[in-house]
Amino acid sequence: MSSIWEAIAAQLREDISAGRIAPGERLPNETLLAQRFGVNRHTLRQAVQALAREGFVKVLHGSGTYVRELVLDYALQRRTRLSENLAEAGERAKRELLGHETAEAGDWAQALKVGARSQVEIIYTRASVRGRPIGISTCAYPCPRLAGIAAAFEAEGSITAALRRLGLADYTRVRSSISCRLPTAAEADALARPVTQPVLVVSYTNADLDGTPVEAGITLFAADAVQLTVEPEAA
Repeated sequence: MSSIWEAIAAQLREDISAGRIAPGERLPNETLLAQRFGVNRHTLRQAVQALAREGFVKVLHGSGTYVRELVLDYALQRRTRLSENLAEAGERAKRELLGHETAEAGDWAQALKVGARSQVEIIYTRASVRGRPIGISTCAYPCPRLAGIAAAFEAEGSITAALRRLGLADYTRVRSSISCRLPTAAEADALARPVTQPVLVVSYTNADLDGTPVEAGITLFAADAVQLTVEPEAA
């Protein structure tokens, strides 16, 4: 059974996750919160301290307690899936197709292990959480095997579901490379961030269960919203 302060922390956590208290907004003062929950200030402080440890709020002495900007843990694993990552954090991502094209493999050829002049379908997508963009991706898929990925993605709203629709039941991450840089003006605009705010760059390759590359991509994550973690997995 949870304690009173844990129940208060859970309610405040729910208020923050649901957007009822927005990022950057100050929580009501201790007196008002104590009255709301019918507890003393000591109990309330325990709840707020727990939220601070978890990264939901920050306490500025002499000013108040503020909701931290959206920060998500995104785990890079053998099976990296955006929807599953966010679901574990209690969040839901909306993914939208920004554009697509069919072109020669070019710079994607090495990762996909195809000829430089072979055809690939490239899609450009954006992921948002609570209505706020957190990442933009450019992904290439070998043709003819995965031709039609853009249409499948529009129908499904998920890369994993789109690949399944095209006959690829499962795939795994075989490579991830992480770096950091400043965004271009267009990238900053797509992420609704200033050009002075860094982005986390994840370049990756996914392969089918036979080891044949099926997807090569680059995702730019807003550094103020996403924290990348690399975790070992059981075989």
